[in-house]
Amino acid sequence: MEQSKHSEEEILKLGKKLIKELELVYTGNTLARWLAHYLAELISNIDKCESKEEKNNLQRECCEIILEIWGKRERIPIEKPTEKLKPIIDVLSLLKKKEHPFIRHRFLGNNSALRNKNSSWLTFLEVVKNNSERIYRKSLISMISEELLEKDKKWIEEHGSFLSEDEKSVVEYLDSIKEITISFSKDLEKEVTENEKTENLFIELEEQLDEQKEELLRLKKQVLNSLKKKRK
Repeated sequence: MEQSKHSEEEILKLGKKLIKELELVYTGNTLARWLAHYLAELISNIDKCESKEEKNNLQRECCEIILEIWGKRERIPIEKPTEKLKPIIDVLSLLKKKEHPFIRHRFLGNNSALRNKNSSWLTFLEVVKNNSERIYRKSLISMISEELLEKDKKWIEEHGSFLSEDEKSVVEYLDSIKEITISFSKDLEKEVTENEKTENLFIELEEQLDEQKEELLRLKKQVLNSLKKKRK
């Protein structure tokens, strides 16, 4: 039984969370209103029990109903954990199906003859690799709001044992790269506006793309000069 994986206290806490989520969609949604009242009444009745045996039985029944509702959460009118992160989850799923494009192949670092012969190309590849990683992380984390990520982190902190590994892993991953996004003013006392954050983001992205282009032009010049010398 799934209930054996969680304590009754954890399940009742999840039930109260569901009530709050359902209350957010009260307006014009009969199902949400009915479910919220139904769960609230079930949980409230536990405290009204006169005997310990009656309380235990009702609490057990209430937990079974909460787990049943949670198991069918795709059908109930609440904002599911990581629901708004779905586009990002899809991107990450696609990347998992192929070898990560930024993995550095060992032979490039260990083969000194190859490195000496192709040092200009390898330098260019290093710039592309490093900048592309930064651009990827910054762009990915900029697709979501900090408030949204914090809400999903709270789901993990309070009800993580009820969430799937995929739901938890995407939030943990995004949180881990959040610190490597946009470098703001070093003046910690200065409040940074949303507009300034966005402008700073695009400045950094443009700088990294410009660096790649500069390295490409440098490489092009070296290769063409080398070809000219061979013709002479």
